[in-house]
Amino acid sequence: MADYVKPTLTLLSPASEDMRRIVFDSSSDEDVEEEQLTPLHISWLPLSIVEYSQYLGICALPGCRYRDVRRSLQKDVGKAVFEESFLSHELLRSDMKAAVFNFLYELKNQGVQDVFVFCTRGELSKYRVPSLLEVYDQHGFTVHHAPFPDGDVPELEQCCQILTELQVCLERNRKMVVHCYGGLGRSALIAACLLLHLSVTMTADKAIEILREHRGVGAIQTVKQYNFLHEFQEKYTAYTESREAAPERSVS
Repeated sequence: MADYVKPTLTLLSPASEDMRRIVFDSSSDEDVEEEQLTPLHISWLPLSIVEYSQYLGICALPGCRYRDVRRSLQKDVGKAVFEESFLSHELLRSDMKAAVFNFLYELKNQGVQDVFVFCTRGELSKYRVPSLLEVYDQHGFTVHHAPFPDGDVPELEQCCQILTELQVCLERNRKMVVHCYGGLGRSALIAACLLLHLSVTMTADKAIEILREHRGVGAIQTVKQYNFLHEFQEKYTAYTESREAAPERSVS
C-alpha cells in the first residue's frame, strides 16, 4: 500500500518586525474607475449552534478589482498599513485622501488571529491583490492558504486538513475569518462542512440554510458544492475509518 501523503495546506506564520515594505498593485488604467467605498462586510457565524462559543467570520476578497467589483486593497487595509509605513510616501498621500475603511483594522479590532484564504495565487493576481497573503502576514495574522478552484470543491483530504486547522484554532480559542472571492461559494462550503464536522446532528440542508441566512441566498453556489455537502458526512466517516485502519494493515 502506498504511503499516505499529507495534502498541501500552506501556513504562513506572522512576519518578523524587520519586514517593513509591501508592494501593492495600483495600475493607473484602473484608478479612474469608481471604487466601492463601503466597508467590506464580515458575516459572523455563531458556532453556538454546534456547541462552540466562538464565531467564524466569512467575507469577500478585500481589495478586489475585477468586473463590477471595484474595491481597493489600499483602502481596505489602509490605516494599519500607513501607520506602520509599509507604503511609499506617494501612496500614503493618495490613501489618506480617500480611505474610508480599514479591513485589517477591523480584523484586529474583532480580535481575529487566523485568516483562511481559498483563492489561488493566480486568482489573487487576476483580482489585483497579488500580495494579499504577505499583507496579512506582515500584520501579524496567521495565514492558512488552502486554495481550490472557484465554484469547485476541495479534495476530501484537503477539506479534512482545512477542518483540522479550523478545529485546532477553535480549541486554542483563536478567532478566525475565512474568505474566497465573493465569500459565497468556497467559504460558505467550508463553513458548512465545519458545522457538519462539529455536530453529529447537523444536516447538510440545515447547514446550507444557516449559511444562506448569514451570507445570503447565493451561498453554496454550484450543484457540485451542494452535492459535496450532502455526501460529506458519509465520505468523511469512510475517510477517517480508512486512515485509522491503515496503521493496523501496515503492522500486520
